Amino acid sequence: MSVTREQPRANDVHFVISPNTSLSWRGNQLFFAGMVVISFGIAGFFAAQGLWMMLPFAVLEMLLLGIALYRCCLRSGWREVVSIDGQEVRIAVGRSTPERACTFHRCWARVILDKAAINGYPSRLFIRSHGLQVEIGACLVDEERHSLAIALREAL
Repeated sequence: MSVTREQPRANDVHFVISPNTSLSWRGNQLFFAGMVVISFGIAGFFAAQGLWMMLPFAVLEMLLLGIALYRCCLRSGWREVVSIDGQEVRIAVGRSTPERACTFHRCWARVILDKAAINGYPSRLFIRSHGLQVEIGACLVDEERHSLAIALREAL
């Protein structure tokens, strides 16, 4: 997972949190096209030998692979942007445009890193103020979440 820290002005800090993307959209399209050629080539060979039932299973297999790749590409476009500027802490969550946004007053905002009660479960990172809290960094591993908490505390 990746966390990008940007500092456009002296007291302003922006953290962009996003999941890892192993392939771009174009790379996933090329991978899928290659898998279709291989799968249909094998199924076509067996269909020519009289085992025509291989074709529907190859179609089903490629359909499921295509759906899985599409869902992975959608999830990899997810971003969390934490902007600390002036007297505000703004958290925007979404893909290309913010789907959810929350604003806290900078003086009252607190960064809370809750450790899991059970070993092996991930910790959770919150920004909390006046009884409201927003979880951030769910796509990060524990070490990254811990370093993000430290950086957020320093920025606040």
